[in-house]
Amino acid sequence: MTKDKLDKYREMLLAEKAAILKELEIEQEYLVFNDQGDLVDIADSMIANDIINRLGDMERDKIKQIDHALEKIENGSYGTCEGTGKKIPEARLNAIPWTPYTVEYAAQLEKNA
Repeated sequence: MTKDKLDKYREMLLAEKAAILKELEIEQEYLVFNDQGDLVDIADSMIANDIINRLGDMERDKIKQIDHALEKIENGSYGTCEGTGKKIPEARLNAIPWTPYTVEYAAQLEKNA
């Protein structure tokens, strides 16, 4: 892959990571700390916090995938499927630049799960 294309993907990955970190920061501001009120109010607060925390976990996983993709850019293995060793098509990388797999291999993994 050319240096220009790698730079393009690096920028896409860094922009996505920055957006996620900003979103996580905003979500943390909305965590509800309410131990006052009746049991329904407390339960509502706990449910809202649980939902926000779960979303945060998914976003943290995505950041790990982005960091892994950035490492692959640095070590020269970016754009290669980790399951098959085949080249990941640019259309897939444009859609999901942090993907470690081709569509076919990802489908196979989901089928076997």
